[in-house]
Amino acid sequence: MRRKSKVIIACKVFYDEMQQCLPPDADTEIVWIDAALHADLDRLEQELKSALSAARASESEVRIFLGAGCHPDMLKLAREYGAGVSPVKNCIEAFLGPKQQELEKDGTMIMTPGWIRAWPGIMAALGWDAVDVRINLGRYNRILLLEPGINPLTEEEILAFFDLTQTPIDLELLELQHFRQVLAELLQ
Repeated sequence: MRRKSKVIIACKVFYDEMQQCLPPDADTEIVWIDAALHADLDRLEQELKSALSAARASESEVRIFLGAGCHPDMLKLAREYGAGVSPVKNCIEAFLGPKQQELEKDGTMIMTPGWIRAWPGIMAALGWDAVDVRINLGRYNRILLLEPGINPLTEEEILAFFDLTQTPIDLELLELQHFRQVLAELLQ
């Protein structure tokens, strides 16, 4: 098997969108990191170091496609292993760019299908139950679900998440042009 020219260590929250947006000729291997790991910084660091060590051994160019804000030492870890890192603070910024801040001003929590599907893992990592979720998300007036239409949530998944959070969920279609741009910058 031929070695890939690039290895991207990416958050699973991007799984569907990366499958859709990665150019077919990208010559890239993707190593997936669980989306909930930012809730356990020690585990995230351990997983990143393991993935970075393996990727470096492959002699491929290595990129990290997680938000630079997902771990306080993200940039240090990237430098230590000679890896590039995505130019975004978090995954929602990767999807929306500066529009994220405007949407969050009114007490809106922004999520994608990948995030909603990651919540059981986040709850487990934090040791949360439904009451903890409601307490911690109680400051939000609504959840804005950005739907790119690739692997849409079912009505049952949306209702289950509403039942969990007790926060109204609004749906907005997500165009992926900003995400494609961020991904293209990461691949350069």
